[in-house]
Amino acid sequence: MPGEALVPGLGVAPAPFRAADAADRLARLGRRLGSAAPEVVELCRMAPDPDLALTGVERYLDVAELPRGRDLVEALVLLTGSSRLATQALARDPGLLRRAARSPWVRRERPEASMRATLDRASRWLAPEDVDGLHRLLRRFAAREVVRIALRDLRRARVDEVTGALSSLATSALHTAITFHDRRLRARHGPPSGLEDRPPGAGFCAVAMGKLGARELNFSSDIDLVYVYAPDGTTTGDRPLTHFAYFARLAELVTESLSKVTEDGMVFRVDLNLRPDGRSGPIVNSVRAAELYYQTFGRSWERNALVKARPGAGDLAVGEELLGQLEPFVWRRSLDLGIIEEIQAMKARIDARAGAEGKDDLKLGRGGIREAEIFVSALQLLHGGKLRDPGIRERAVLRALDRLLFAGIVQARDRDAISDAHLFLRRAEHRVQMVDGRQTHRLPPPEERLGLARSMGYADVERFEAALAAHRDRVASLFSGLLGTPAGAAPLDPELALLADQQVEPGRRREIALHRGFENPDQALAALDALARRPTPFSRMGDPAAAVALLVEVVATPDPGQAIAHLSEFAAALKSPEPYFRLLRDSPRVLRQLVSLFGTSDFLSQRFLRHPELVDQLLRDDQVVLEKGLPVFREEIASRLATVPPGTQIDEAMERKLAELRRVKNEEVLRIAMHDIAGSIGLSSVAEQLSDLAEALLGAALQLAEEEARAKGRMPPGRLTVMALGKLGGRELGYHSDLDLIFLYPATEPGVVDAPGQTPAHILYARLAERFLSFLQMPLREGLLYKIDTRLRPSGNQGALVTSDQGFARYHLAHADSPQARSQLWERQALLRARLAAGDEALYARIRRDVLDPVLFGAPGDAAALVTEVRRMRDRMESEIGKEASRGKNPKVGRGGIVDVEFAVQYLQLAHGHDHPGIRSPSTPVALRRLREAGLLRDATYAALAQGYEFHRRLATRMRIVHDYGIDYLPAGGHALAQLARRLGYHGEDPGARLLAEYTRVTDAVRAAFLEVMTA
Repeated sequence: MPGEALVPGLGVAPAPFRAADAADRLARLGRRLGSAAPEVVELCRMAPDPDLALTGVERYLDVAELPRGRDLVEALVLLTGSSRLATQALARDPGLLRRAARSPWVRRERPEASMRATLDRASRWLAPEDVDGLHRLLRRFAAREVVRIALRDLRRARVDEVTGALSSLATSALHTAITFHDRRLRARHGPPSGLEDRPPGAGFCAVAMGKLGARELNFSSDIDLVYVYAPDGTTTGDRPLTHFAYFARLAELVTESLSKVTEDGMVFRVDLNLRPDGRSGPIVNSVRAAELYYQTFGRSWERNALVKARPGAGDLAVGEELLGQLEPFVWRRSLDLGIIEEIQAMKARIDARAGAEGKDDLKLGRGGIREAEIFVSALQLLHGGKLRDPGIRERAVLRALDRLLFAGIVQARDRDAISDAHLFLRRAEHRVQMVDGRQTHRLPPPEERLGLARSMGYADVERFEAALAAHRDRVASLFSGLLGTPAGAAPLDPELALLADQQVEPGRRREIALHRGFENPDQALAALDALARRPTPFSRMGDPAAAVALLVEVVATPDPGQAIAHLSEFAAALKSPEPYFRLLRDSPRVLRQLVSLFGTSDFLSQRFLRHPELVDQLLRDDQVVLEKGLPVFREEIASRLATVPPGTQIDEAMERKLAELRRVKNEEVLRIAMHDIAGSIGLSSVAEQLSDLAEALLGAALQLAEEEARAKGRMPPGRLTVMALGKLGGRELGYHSDLDLIFLYPATEPGVVDAPGQTPAHILYARLAERFLSFLQMPLREGLLYKIDTRLRPSGNQGALVTSDQGFARYHLAHADSPQARSQLWERQALLRARLAAGDEALYARIRRDVLDPVLFGAPGDAAALVTEVRRMRDRMESEIGKEASRGKNPKVGRGGIVDVEFAVQYLQLAHGHDHPGIRSPSTPVALRRLREAGLLRDATYAALAQGYEFHRRLATRMRIVHDYGIDYLPAGGHALAQLARRLGYHGEDPGARLLAEYTRVTDAVRAAFLEVMTA
């Protein structure tokens, strides 16, 4: 590098002041310093960032005089011209400048033993319970050391000396906190048994992991720790604790002493997520418990983490004991395919990050620090267990590279390239973090990089960036050749890889989440972070390809935020999520179906999340079947009920069989919904399958009620007839629909009298119906089967639950032998949808012949009066129930809604059913087709009504499928309308507006067709 390009410390290449207020600051500085001002100004111009230096010097002068001695002024300018964090520290305690600049350790490395000795001496002056005093001591000592280390760094100390000094500071503070708090706990509970003659801190070790373990700590690093203790036992004082409880309390106190934010700041952030079982595990483990965990449950990423582990503070022998026990786990003697896959997964994750971050992130970008680190650790894990010479089992990157070179694993030029690049990148990382003390790895914007370039020793940005690019190119080239790429592996979506990565800055992830369709980025990040805390692909060392594959499906759903929230809830509901997410990784069909469900229907998702074991059903071959009919449902239900052994006691048998019926329903509704959401089946198929499923389950439940009644001597003389009306009657059931049912029974033959003491037949039928209803609505773990509505029975809620065939005839006919109906219009409209759902087929056939057909399709009456009554009812529903003027558009009872179609069809059936038997169908779509075939509807009128009915049913289904409650009104606009529109297949710009335009067109056509029918 040409000498004139370098600025060693405060060098020889001055730079101009650029800030808008620089002239005012210079004037103030001249007034305050007089003849000393020119020298200070010239030094500021030599600083990495002259404006930062000028501001920092002025702030220092607000609390102290200009220090005497050029070395102190140079140190002041160098620190303030590189770091706002240093400026804040000096403004809080100006004495730090002299202590740092004239420390005997400013020009040479300070041993950790020296730091510990200083803290030990100071801590002896603290009262035994002076926790606040300990916190002040640790924070003020850390501030002094950080300023000193920063000054050494800026004066070109070696990178390993800087990172080593920061690591020594962390472990020294840890050691002091451990001994202080252990002394307090011993005073309360006595020393742990077996440790009575040992000093405070014995038996407990803070194992250093990550950068602290490798002695490569940054200025803004967290410190990763795993707390362990030995042996097990009980303390020996008057208030004894188990060793676990004792050391858990010690771990909590030590963590607080380092990470708690006080008026003096904090020492270091503490991260305990690498402990056994992560955040779900205890804060401390015995050596034996930790060993059992790793040997039994340890995963490849934990092996990788343990490569850098070392006993950090406390009783180092305890840490050494644990690491010795774990050596066979970390360093495998045979080739481990699992670690190869894990390294490839880490490599894929880094490739994706690099693709998104480009050259702006020193750590995660292409050719960054992480690629250099993984290059080294991957080779260590692959070869560290097989070589006789264990020398490559080295924690620090640069020393590990030397060992790999000597072992013949890397070539000299590759070692040199990685080493030089790692040193350069880590130094740049320090400079970036030093400015504000933030845990960042991103380069400043191009217009602000001159200060960074000068602090790195370059006179201009161009030369710095050229050197940076050269280093990164060499690292990227070597990293790209590491292990190759798994066969068939596809590149990861870079943005989604960053979104899934907790190590990416929250602001960047929030920006990506918003860009990729998450309406509430903070909620999305919370869900992703919750997933990362469980053993899922999103965890610290999970499978990045699987995580991104999940997110690709998530962002393709109508509501990505809902989808990721439900995915997080799914993971939380599982005791062991890992095998389920592996299943999703290996089955793209199931993955897409499940995530589509989560992002489309909150209602169905909640049902699924209550029973996450249903994911197993998605793998079954019969789940691929698009459509099933009534015979298939009946056969499958019978097969499932047959799994309960015949001799089972009746109450237990009923409970098990009812649970089985609910499982069948849950599985089949899930299968139908999956195909519905995927667009594999149409609306009519959904309705027909749900209706057939309900009919099959009703039949099975009635048979169970009869089986129980026979077993307990309560069976009536005949069978009930269960008649369906409403949506079930028309085979148009939805996911939310209640079942409208009427219970009928055969009247006792004339002259037959119940025997004395015998329960009357009508009471037995009533008890059977009640038991049948309880079988359907009884809440079990698997949920309930159906909600039942019996209000359409004769006299509604005022009438008996069960009605005899004769009573039913008397209610609906003026005379039992007369076809003249006395039912009200709304009752006849309801009966148009009547059909047999379960029970006595012969009795239903008789009721159909003797009551329903005469009531509904007897001799035609006054058509004009019928029109008037239908119109009156329709207008009343629209005004009193619809209330569109005040509440918005109602697809069911509003103008041009479903009721317009249904009333038009029902009017035509009542008016012409006597002469045209073919139009007597309980299904509205079927009746529409037959009315057109009979010449009772023009083609254009039929098209308007049929298309309108299909549109409204699809709209209502989607509105109800989203939530676990009915929504009667169309959203007026905004996010809710846009989401609904996307669920209905409207895409592009402003899908909500397109849906509203279509709604207006459809309702206008339906209303026009309805009026045409009513006036024909």
